[in-house]
This record gives sequence, C-alpha cells and structure tokens, in this order.
Amino acid sequence: MTSATQVHEHGSPAWQEVRDLITERRTRSLADRVLALTEAERTEVARLLPGLLTELREAAARRARESWRAGNDLDDDEASWPESARNNLDLLIEFDVREELEQLAGPLRVAGAGTISGPAATVAWLTRRELRPRQRTPSDTEHLVRVLTARPAAWHADVTTRLAGKIRTAADPGAPLVLALLRAGGIEPPPHDPLVVAWVSSPVVTSDPLVTTLLPRIFEAQGVGRALREERLTPAPTRWLGLIRRLLASGRLSRDQFLDGCVSRFLRGGDAADLRFFVRLHTLLDPAPAEAATRARDYLRLLPAAPGTVAELALAQVRRTGPHDSADVAEAIGVLVFRAEAKLARAGLSWLDERVRRSPATADELAPALATAFAHTSYEVQSRAVQLALKHAARFEKGTALIAEAVPSLPVDLGARVAAVFGGDTTEAPAPFAPPPLPPVEAVGRFSGPTAALGTLSWDTHDWATVERWLAGFVALAADDRTALREQLAPVFGDRRPSLYAAARWLDPSQWVVALAQEAITPGADPGVPDPEPVSTWAGSSFSVRVMPDPAVEFRRRNRLPDPHSVSPPHLFLLHRLCELYRAFRAGTLPPVLLATPTLMSGSLDPEVLVDRLEACAAVGCDPLSADLQQALLRLPRGTHPEAAERAGRVASHAAATVASWLAEGGLPDPEAGFTWGYLEGAGGYLFDEREPAHDGRHREVRPVPVLRAEPTGHPLIDELLRKPAPWRRGDHGRAMAWWPAILPSHREVVSVNYLPHLLNQWSAPSVDPAYLAMLAEADGPLGDATALILATFLAGRDQEAVPLLVRMAARGGLPTGALGRQLGLLIRRTWFETRPVLASLSEAARQGAQAQVWEILMGLLPVLLPGEGERPTVTHAEAVALAADVALWSGARGEIAAVSAHAASGRNSRFARECARLRDRLAGHGASAG
Repeated sequence: MTSATQVHEHGSPAWQEVRDLITERRTRSLADRVLALTEAERTEVARLLPGLLTELREAAARRARESWRAGNDLDDDEASWPESARNNLDLLIEFDVREELEQLAGPLRVAGAGTISGPAATVAWLTRRELRPRQRTPSDTEHLVRVLTARPAAWHADVTTRLAGKIRTAADPGAPLVLALLRAGGIEPPPHDPLVVAWVSSPVVTSDPLVTTLLPRIFEAQGVGRALREERLTPAPTRWLGLIRRLLASGRLSRDQFLDGCVSRFLRGGDAADLRFFVRLHTLLDPAPAEAATRARDYLRLLPAAPGTVAELALAQVRRTGPHDSADVAEAIGVLVFRAEAKLARAGLSWLDERVRRSPATADELAPALATAFAHTSYEVQSRAVQLALKHAARFEKGTALIAEAVPSLPVDLGARVAAVFGGDTTEAPAPFAPPPLPPVEAVGRFSGPTAALGTLSWDTHDWATVERWLAGFVALAADDRTALREQLAPVFGDRRPSLYAAARWLDPSQWVVALAQEAITPGADPGVPDPEPVSTWAGSSFSVRVMPDPAVEFRRRNRLPDPHSVSPPHLFLLHRLCELYRAFRAGTLPPVLLATPTLMSGSLDPEVLVDRLEACAAVGCDPLSADLQQALLRLPRGTHPEAAERAGRVASHAAATVASWLAEGGLPDPEAGFTWGYLEGAGGYLFDEREPAHDGRHREVRPVPVLRAEPTGHPLIDELLRKPAPWRRGDHGRAMAWWPAILPSHREVVSVNYLPHLLNQWSAPSVDPAYLAMLAEADGPLGDATALILATFLAGRDQEAVPLLVRMAARGGLPTGALGRQLGLLIRRTWFETRPVLASLSEAARQGAQAQVWEILMGLLPVLLPGEGERPTVTHAEAVALAADVALWSGARGEIAAVSAHAASGRNSRFARECARLRDRLAGHGASAG
C-alpha cells in the first residue's frame, strides 16, 4: 500500500508529528504525543483531522481505481470498459477504500479522542462509519482509554454515557471501549439493555466493579437470556453461573434479590431458549421451602402458559410448599392437564390422584380436570386419566355426569371402559388408514428436433435442452445454407459487445453460443487470444534460456478453456465439446450433423439414430468431432445392442468402428461411485471412518468426500470426466450443473458424486437443485449413497419438491431405500438437520402411496438414529418409532429390528420404550391399529 504520508497538509510541527504517527500507524506513540499536546495544539489537530480523513479516502480511491484498471487490462477511458466492469467498479473501490482506511482507523480514533473538545463531537468522530472497528475486540481500546481518561472527569463520563447509548448488539465493536471506560472511571452505567447484553457476552473480569450494578439488571434487560443460553451447571457451573455462585457464597449478592429476579423474569414471559439461563440460575439458587412459600402465588401463576421447563420448575416449588387453597389446587391441576406437554399433564394427574386419596371430598371438584385430560393429544395421558377415573369412580357424585359427557373425546378402547362405569357415548372406530397406490410412471419425454429458429435463443440461457437443440440446428443449417444461417442470427446476435473476446476464459455455454453466432455473422470476428507479455527472468545474464510452454496449457490458453482443476469434471467435459464445435466451425470442418444430440429428455440417445448420423457423416466423407463422439457414447443406453453394433460396423469410418465396439461390448462399466463422511476440525480434515471428532459438535463443518474410481476407457475426455471430484468446491466449480445429468444419463450415480461438493455449507455458492435430481430420476443406472444423500438433504430440509420426488422415484423403482435411511440418520447425527422435519417428510410420502419404500427407509434410519450406549432417549426418538409402527401397519411389514427389540425389552415405562414395544409387536404380527 502506498504510504499515506503522500497526503500533504500544512500545519505546525506538532500537527506534522501527529499526522506522521497516524499514517505510520504507530498508535502507542501517537497516544503519548496526543497526551503531551498543548491546548492550542489540540485545537489545531482537531481542526485538521477531518480534512486528513477526506484526503486519505480520496488517495485510497485513486489507488483502488488504478489497481482495478491495471489488473483487468483496461484503458484509461472508462466509457470503453465492458458494462460488467463499470457496474462492479464503484463497489470494488468502496471495498478497497474501506480495507485501507481500516488500517488507519485506530490511530485516527485515538487522535480525535484526545483532541476534539466537545463530548458530542468526540462521540460522532469515534463512531464514524469509516472509523468504526469491524473486529469484536479492537486493538486501539487500550490507547483510547488512556487519552479519554486523561481528560476532565465530567467530560469523560459524558462521552462514556453517549458511547454506551450507541451500542446496539452483543457483538458491537464499540462495547469493549465502553466497558473499559466504565471500569476505569468508576462511572454509573446508563440504563441501556444492549449494554447489559454486551457485558454478559464479554469475558468475565476478575473483581469487575460493574458486577454490583449490571448483574441485577440481567433480569430486565432484553436479550440477556438468549446471550447466556449456553451457560451450564454440569459438570461444573460455567463462567457466569460460576461467578454468581461465588458472589452468593461471599455475601456480595442477595439471594432474595436474585430469586425475585428469576421469578419476575419468568412472569414476563419468553420462549424456552430465552429463559433457559434463568431456569438454571434458579436451580443454582435452590430455594428453601420457606423461600419458595413466600413466592408460591407467583409459581402458581406460571403453570398455565410458561414454557415447559419453567412450568416444571414452578410445579416443583408449589408441590414442596403448602397447604394451598383448594380452589387454587383445582385450578392448577386443571391447567396442567390442559397443557400440550405430556410430562406436565401426567404430573397434574399424579397430583389429582394424591389429592383425591387424601381428601375424597375433592373428587367432584377435580372431575373437570379428568374430563380435560380425556381430550389430551397423548394416548398415555388419556390412558392414565381413564385409570384414575375408574380407580376413584365411587368417590364421584356430581362429577359423574361430567365424566360421562367427556367419553366421546377418548379413543374407542378407552371410551368403552369409562362408559361401562359412568355411561356416555363412545365414538365409532375410524376406518384404518389405507394409503393410495403409487402414481403411474410417466414415460420419459422425447427430445424434439433441432431448433429451426436460431435467432430466438436468449443470451443468458441455462436450459441445457434449449442449447442442445440450438447447437443441433446451428450445425445442420451451417452445412446446408450459410446465408440463411447468417440472416437468422444477425437480428439477435449481431450487436454483441466486444467484451466477449476480452475474456480469458469462456465458462458459460452461452458465451460459446454467442461466439458461434458472431463467427457466422462476421467470419473472423474473433481476434484470438493475444500472446502473453514476455518475462525476462534472466535479463542481463551472460546466457539465454528459452522456455517452451506446456502444450496442454498453451492449448487451453489459446482456446479460452480453464485449468482442469478449477472447474468441475462434467463442466470441463461440456466446455471441451463446445470449444471443439467453435474451432471446427472457424476451420470449416463441421460435420453435417451432431452425433450426441439426445433423443430422450433424460439425455439418452437411441443407438439406431446414432448409426443414422454416422452414415450421414460418412456419406459426405466427413469425420465426426472427437468430443461429440465421446458424448454420444456416454448417452447410449446401458447394455449391449448387437443389431445397432452390426450396422455401425458396416459404416466406413473410425468413429463408426468405435461406436460398434462400444455397442457390442456393453459400453462403460459402472465406476465405483460413492462417498465417505468427513469433517474439518481445527486446521485438519478427517474421515469419520478413521477418527471420531474430538468433541461433540453437530454444527461442525461436515462434508461428504467423493469416491469415484473407473477403469481407463482410452477416450481422453471420458477418462478426464471420470476423475474423482474435489471434496470441496473452489474456483469456478459448480457451474452449468443443470447439464450434468444429460452428460451421463446411463450412469447417474457418477453425476450425484459430482454434485456432492456443492450440497452442504454452500450458502453463497452454486448449490444442488431438486430439479437436477428429478432429471436423474428419469435417467438410468444404479443409485447409491451419493444420490441417497442428495435426496436425504432435500427431505431433511423440507424442500417442497422433496416428497413428490421421493414418491415418483419410488414409483419408478430403483430407489436406494436402505442407503437413504442410513444417510438421513447420519445427516441428523452429524449435521444441523433435525429429526422432526425428516419424520414429517417420510410420513407425507407414506401417506401418498410410498409406504413400502418408506418402511425400507425407516429400516435403515432407526439403527442409526436410536440412542446408543450412554445416550438417553428423547421425544423425537419416540416419535420416530411411532411413525415406524404406523408405516409397518400400512405396509404389512414383518420381521425384527434388533435395536428396537432391545429398547422394548429394557423394562422402562417411558413413552419411547412403549413405542418400541408397539413396533416390535406389530412386526411380530400382533396389534392392528395405527397409533
């Protein structure tokens, strides 16, 4: 970077010293010098600083503009630049200027903080957009504190309060300075919620003077709970909970104040994540019965609507206090059994049972709670409510009618038991659910003929079929009538910008289309790629060395092709084919017809049609193009085709002999295609199969590492296409992905392997679209883990196309169900995807006729998903097994899943264990109703 000392500003020697220290970024020395300035010198520096900032910005912009122009080989006249260059210029210059000014922001802030007289003006300078630090912990904080605290105390307090009011988020870069100033000056922190959130989000400071003021504010400040949601009590209290425990033990904090704070925070409401920290803080406080008793009314108020964890806490405190008013107890039990959480509803029923046993006269008062529990969504809660109703039947008098009225809310089997004692009408058992049949399989559409109207193609088209038709039409018309070709193309392609030829590489198919059109309209329009500037590495030496360029590198440079490792293999294969067409057209060696134009919308090519095209080329004595021939081979259907092979063998050309051999021998053998799971940890990349992660982190950077191995075919472009893709996208990887299924329509798993690097962690990069997988579904060849992972990602992400796609693939057959289930489980285990969206997708697919395939998917999913040694079952585990039990009924499945049987035999009484037992029994042929 050019030194900013080139900026000239007249001033005193003191100003010159300050300016030089700023531009040399000597922040510590600058702070020392600013502290030593006289009043007059401070005034001068404050006056000249804004002008210096303006000149620094303008100088940086000039350098950025010149660098951009030189780096893109553009002349001085911006009007002649390509439109894309002009559009990007301002944005890029702004970025470069910001990067350069960021290096000087610290010194500029220190200079202003020590010289600007007014508090408001000082704060305005420190928070200017150009000078605001982007790092969470700016490096200039220490020096800013030195110069700011050296000024009058009232001025210092005013600036600190104003800066505190500017804090907006926990990660605000201005927060470290504000906290340091508050501590250094003993200043009372102003009432500002983001300040409290920023304080609890920063490292804990030993003997922090802000503790006594800010810690009590955590209960009122919005956002504190979310900032501290990862605080833990086990295995040992983490930083803030540990600090609070120490302060309580030392007597510096009041237990009453913090208990009241927790309860008041619960009463204010919020979701479970916002209140998680305060629940753990309340657990840490562990109120004594006397402390809980004084707050019992508030705990009762929390039972109806507080998040589950808060309601559980409140219920525990209520149950350990008392006695409570009878009406309060009845109301509390009523709201508990009304809650959606089965755990709380069961707790309410347990309280009801205990209450009636101890005070039989309260049975009628509690009958409404039983009636409410009859309508609960949990079968377990309903069953427990029925059990209690029958257990205490003799104690109900007025409540008998109420219980009888609620019988229709129960499932048929439970309702019949209650009706036999209390009366009431049971509901009719619903007819068992019967999934519809799978949709009929639609035939793959025919690929229509070459485009006749060549002037209709859009410049930025990305539809592979449209471009294929255009290319076929272009070649046919070029062989038949060049004049007509030119007349069709001129209205649309005749005014293309010359920036096309300035590009060093043509990576988009549309660029090759435009180049073909331009060449047809104005032969020789392409000036070619200029030779690179000579580099005199040995200039002045007593000898000369001639460096011969690599022929392959030189070929790519002259033909605007990329380095093979900078693009994805299918994309490179496509570019070679387009480049070959362009070179042949310029050389006048185009054949009369393209061999590789598909006959089906899957990209497949009829062998008989290919032989027809070979005969057409042989009839005019023209050899087909090499890349076109290799693409045609890959588009042939799987297996042997002896009749077409015999026909091709009679055509007198080398290309026909190649096709005949390919057709007779069965084409390309299936490569070994798949992947293994990998992850990044620290600076290293590892495979799960070789090394488990050092810590549990489902949000680590996980990636599928492609596996692709194929025997050499002797066809160079095919062999290059079948090389293993890079495990992580880089450069221009991932372009033209819509073309890839049509490049390998008989080996679709190879295409899926090439999609893997673009599947996960690609928020700002090309990503895999369900439409690509839909095309693969219509193609041919075995499917495996790579395709399974792609479909699993769509199902887990609840993509709206995922379930219809699964159902269509199930109808076509060949769906890799076992692999799909396994990969769904690993996605949940190893990435950020959750269980419930997966279950929702599978349930939808089963209800749309794919129940047999969904059952096979669940057979692969459950062994991976269910809790293993040392893991506790969760609600979602129970939901997964419940879905499996329903799907097993719909599909008539039989057999055994070892992991399910083991959990069913555990002897536990949890919902998970009961669902496992239900599935086990259903697979053994016992039980008939869906849960």
